[in-house]
Amino acid sequence: MRKILSFVCTIITLAFSGLSMATPETILIYSYHNHPPFVTGSYKGLTYELAETLNKQAAGRYNFQVSIVPRSRLNYYLKNWIEGNCPEASCEQNWIVPWVNPKWGFIRGTRDNYLWHPLFTDSNVIVSLVTDSFIYNNPQSLKGRVLAGMRGHRYVGIDELVTSGEVTRIDGNRERDNIMKVLVNRVTATLLPASTMQYLLTNDKEIKAKAEQLKLADEKHQIYVRHLMLPETRTDLMQLIQAIPVQQLVNIELPK
Repeated sequence: MRKILSFVCTIITLAFSGLSMATPETILIYSYHNHPPFVTGSYKGLTYELAETLNKQAAGRYNFQVSIVPRSRLNYYLKNWIEGNCPEASCEQNWIVPWVNPKWGFIRGTRDNYLWHPLFTDSNVIVSLVTDSFIYNNPQSLKGRVLAGMRGHRYVGIDELVTSGEVTRIDGNRERDNIMKVLVNRVTATLLPASTMQYLLTNDKEIKAKAEQLKLADEKHQIYVRHLMLPETRTDLMQLIQAIPVQQLVNIELPK
């Protein structure tokens, strides 16, 4: 009898031990936003802060890991989701994508097969020199002007004017570099997220020192809400995310 009881106790102990040592599920935080305030340095920025907050909330159930990738690669990873072919057995479901919007090319199939959690309202601001008479009211205001854009980005209402030759566009790889082009009068204006502009005005010493030379247009090129996007199958992750106040998921101050 003692041997039986001992055997049963051993089985129970091993079972509980196995539960306590269970490996958390790895959830990849894919992001192509490799600029401030989302990435501000090595393992720094809002994306890494987001991962830290989610891991604290998960308490060992999940392990959120940041993976910064180009948009083209992200599109490749999520191809079946973007085309509306998921969920299927072949579709990876261990991911989330922060800072995105439903209108940004993630839905090309017949339906939206994601869950969306709103984070904060952002906008695209037009930045020019205070000494320039240029005033931005709408894309038509850029006719005959030179705009510094981001390589690979599309701009509603502006791309058509670039194609027709009415606006000259010079592309760069970093928002900061485009602001410097404005400061040296190489271009008339540049366009970038308000969240990025605010970070640079506050944290970049050179741009902060020259802030009085820069003019932010009152009229925004676009206003949009940045979301967390995740597979529609991951209601468990959505419940975890919704349990966290938004101000803990993202702490940011935007220019008014």
